[in-house]
Amino acid sequence: MLILALPLHPSADARRMSFVHSLDGLSVTHLGSAVPQELPPALGEVVAVVPWQRLSWHAVTLPPQSGPRLSAVLQGLLEEQLLDDPAHLHLAIAPQAPTRMGGATLVAACSREWLQQALAPLDAAGLRVQRLVPECAPTSAPEAVMHVVQHDGQALALLCHAQGVTPIPHATRAAWSQNLAEVSVCWSEPGVAQQAADWCPLEAGLQPAAQRWLQAARSNWDLAQGEWGQSRAQRSGRWMQQAWHTLRHRPDWRAVRWGLALLLGAQLIGLNTWAWREQALLQDQQQRQQRVLTDTFPHVRVVIDPALQMRREVDALRQATGAPSPQDADVLLARLSEALPAQASIRQLSFSPGELRWQATGAAEPDAAAHQRLQAQGYRLSQQGDDYRLRWEGVR
Repeated sequence: MLILALPLHPSADARRMSFVHSLDGLSVTHLGSAVPQELPPALGEVVAVVPWQRLSWHAVTLPPQSGPRLSAVLQGLLEEQLLDDPAHLHLAIAPQAPTRMGGATLVAACSREWLQQALAPLDAAGLRVQRLVPECAPTSAPEAVMHVVQHDGQALALLCHAQGVTPIPHATRAAWSQNLAEVSVCWSEPGVAQQAADWCPLEAGLQPAAQRWLQAARSNWDLAQGEWGQSRAQRSGRWMQQAWHTLRHRPDWRAVRWGLALLLGAQLIGLNTWAWREQALLQDQQQRQQRVLTDTFPHVRVVIDPALQMRREVDALRQATGAPSPQDADVLLARLSEALPAQASIRQLSFSPGELRWQATGAAEPDAAAHQRLQAQGYRLSQQGDDYRLRWEGVR
């Protein structure tokens, strides 16, 4: 996936954008900064990270059946909680929010104008952002996660809890001692690792900004809602893309990849073996046909189509000896007289090589036994209205 860190202050002078490229979604393959036109090609999912400074978190209680009018409902619920006009803000609800039954949920809010300005260069470069994720997201209770980052040249703690994300300056850390005791995981940027020990009661793990963005990309939060939302087809395509990249690159899916590779290899070997066996049987059958032809008619030197050559030689031998052919008129009439019922009356009888046609009145349909007998002798009897046809097709 390609992860883009949206600039805190978009402007014409700040066109470069920090990015992280990852093949498996777990480790950083490449990172850097570039103008949108020079970003790495987006072979997988494109995720934009919203800075924590641009987000505010609010707890609301949704009424039942609020999905179709969610935007108006959120603006009404947050009108007194927000300093800005809710119409000027982009509002996104938490994953699996109870929009149908109603209930408590969290809402993330950011400036709509800022988001438009931050995404405009990407749109101009033809880069389609598929997800918007918060740099630091709320956690499920009672778990709490802390990120110690460098902000304005000083260390700042970001406490991620069930109600949102709370920034804690170094000077006020004592007032948050009770909340900090509930922290289960602590991360720190390398430049403020020493100060992180003052906040977190646990040993803080080093996590550069690029790793924090990569972790944010794996969040369940998706702020691409409303006017930035995607259709069901786009979401389905994104899900298939994520599933493919997970299967292809994630280390914990390595066993599945090996299993699929072995299964595919076994299928290919089996198909090749089956094709080789069928080819051998076909060649053996062709060789038998050639031997039958050359043993029966030794004067045939060149064998191209054994079945056709055998039929021609038999026809020539029959003509030379005066033996009747199954396609002759007298033989067809004999087969017809054996098959038709005694009460059948034939009219308009016509003959062409290998085929006899007639019209009949009365009970002219041969019984099932006659059909089977004719078929065993190489003849086919068909009917269309009052017209009947007896045709020689050969014994198979």
